[in-house]
Amino acid sequence: MEIDTTDLIARARAGDHNAFSDLVQGHSHELQVHCYRILGSVHDAEDALQETLVSAWRNLGEFGQRSSLRTWLYQIATNRCLSMLRADSRRPRSATLSGPPLPQPTGSGRAAGRPRRPGARSRGPL
Repeated sequence: MEIDTTDLIARARAGDHNAFSDLVQGHSHELQVHCYRILGSVHDAEDALQETLVSAWRNLGEFGQRSSLRTWLYQIATNRCLSMLRADSRRPRSATLSGPPLPQPTGSGRAAGRPRRPGARSRGPL
């Protein structure tokens, strides 16, 4: 199997997209699960997986085969996930409303359960 992997790596480095797909196909699901465990979001894990595979494709020439392809892909995925977490921690949090819940609109221009102001004139039908 090592010969097949070496051949696939050589073909992928030469620009063969199908060879690259064959190389990473067996690792994609486990990488996505790995990313999900770090990020806690299926959507973010899918994004991280895609960015991992793009990075692996672009940097395949730098893969020195000192470690297994799986280890190299995990390293890329882990770094991508950690970068996403750092970026998310720097993003401003959305403001949350505190206090009593807002009344539901009624369509009459007044909120449900809200009394009419004293001295307010009725507009009549629009």
